[in-house]
Amino acid sequence: MAEPSDPTRHLADELWAHLQRTQPHFALHAGEPVTQLPRGTYEEASEAAALGRRILAGLDRAPESDVDTSLAAVVRALATQLAGADEDYWWSFPVAPYQSFGWTLYGQQVFRPFAFTAGDEAKRYLSLVNDFTHTIKAAHAKLIGQAEQGIVLPRPALPGFLAAVRAHRAAAAEFLRPAESRLAGLDPATRTMLTDGVDRLVVDDLLPAFDAVLAHLDGPGAQSAVDGIGLGQYPGGHEAYRRLVRHYATYPIEPEEVHELGLKAVAELTEQLAEIRREVGFDGDETAYRAVLEADPRFHAPSPEHVADTYRRHIDAIEPLLDQWFSVRPRAAFGVQRLDPELEAGMTFGYYEQPIAANPVGRYRFNGSGLAGRAQISAAALIFHELVPGHHFHLARQAEDATLHPLQGQAAAESLGAYCEGWAEYAASLGFEMGLFSDPWDRYGACLHQRFVAQRLVVDTGLNTLGWSEDKGREYLSSTTMESPAQVSTEILRYGTDLPAQSLSYRLGFEKFWELRRTAERALGSRFDVREFHETVLGQGTLPLTAVELNVRAYANR
Repeated sequence: MAEPSDPTRHLADELWAHLQRTQPHFALHAGEPVTQLPRGTYEEASEAAALGRRILAGLDRAPESDVDTSLAAVVRALATQLAGADEDYWWSFPVAPYQSFGWTLYGQQVFRPFAFTAGDEAKRYLSLVNDFTHTIKAAHAKLIGQAEQGIVLPRPALPGFLAAVRAHRAAAAEFLRPAESRLAGLDPATRTMLTDGVDRLVVDDLLPAFDAVLAHLDGPGAQSAVDGIGLGQYPGGHEAYRRLVRHYATYPIEPEEVHELGLKAVAELTEQLAEIRREVGFDGDETAYRAVLEADPRFHAPSPEHVADTYRRHIDAIEPLLDQWFSVRPRAAFGVQRLDPELEAGMTFGYYEQPIAANPVGRYRFNGSGLAGRAQISAAALIFHELVPGHHFHLARQAEDATLHPLQGQAAAESLGAYCEGWAEYAASLGFEMGLFSDPWDRYGACLHQRFVAQRLVVDTGLNTLGWSEDKGREYLSSTTMESPAQVSTEILRYGTDLPAQSLSYRLGFEKFWELRRTAERALGSRFDVREFHETVLGQGTLPLTAVELNVRAYANR
């Protein structure tokens, strides 16, 4: 792609300044102080939408040569999402486990590591605590506003919503109050001002704000709740879901196409699993083979430490092979660490935690709870997805690439899910070529992992736009996964009440990356170099998949 002109860079700079100002982790990545927390109000969404529309208008006036630049593609994609922020505002419940996860990150990334060096810093800390209080108040106001528009709470999700808010309430009351040992650099008067101010805000504002949210969920919210899940049950929900599908795919595709693609992939993977069973000499069906797997001591980990050790064993196996497949590695170290226990009830698995200045190691934060019902057979595929060569090779190295505009190096990964999750799924599947799934156990687990991701195309679309009931979704998911009933329920609620359409990005991105690789292989023949291909798709940072396709076709036709 061509180099962007100054007008496009100016628009990118403006968009990046907005994101740094309104999303604290971007400031932290740059080593800058966080001066405010987003409050999650409709007014903020409206301001973001106005900015997005203005930037889109600026792009339309930019030189024609800018159309094909990677930076312009990212600016257009992110500005388009901002431009719809006001319209999309009402389609997420702020108290759902994944939606409210940012509250936890404020504790981990902003409040707990906060350095108290002078009186001005103490005042900034109090201002941030005040912002956090208003965030909880805004969540309450949003729930009321949603109900007024007919977007009432889904009853099956209420227990999870309540559990998440209670956990956040308890955690915030603890992490907002800094220990005395952290205040040694402050003079006595400033220290007293700070501790008294925090106590007043927590007791007088924050805890009552949490209690108001809980009272709503237990009271009016529960009374008006509907028994179904999925966006399609609400006025305007079908079109909202179509927008979300396009948003997460980053290329044109409709829910019905996604559903059919998922059915096809699930059928193919089910046959691959049957082939592996035949290979090991098992004559029974999948249900019968599960009993064999469950009897294997590898199937369930006896402790969180054992889970971590299993992940490290697979990391040790892949690490010597990485230079054969990648010409550039991230500089940041990587590892695994258990999730904070208070978060584990609302998350099926875990998440990748990017390196930041205060914590310069990329980590997979895994769920160490409920191990008796948590299958470990897909551990290899999971850690290849979450860490190396998946999220860490993508997110850490692009953050380290000073040649990328920060929109490409940092911001786009959060908004362009099909690239981020699709790359991680593609990266995990490299284990087949690398010989890391030669053991039928690991190969079976890798196919189970792929089918688990593929079934999301079926269930997510089924729940949100095709009229599937929660029971139908649960029945289908139970038949296409080896996860426990509790994990199945968590996933169903994730698709239908917490992050509709987000789960599609994994398989849709996977399919697109493999389609582009096969295109390059056919075009280049013996000249194809997998390291060059990987650098072609990673070297420009996160992009809409439409832009990745342009880059790959240029590489393949050189």
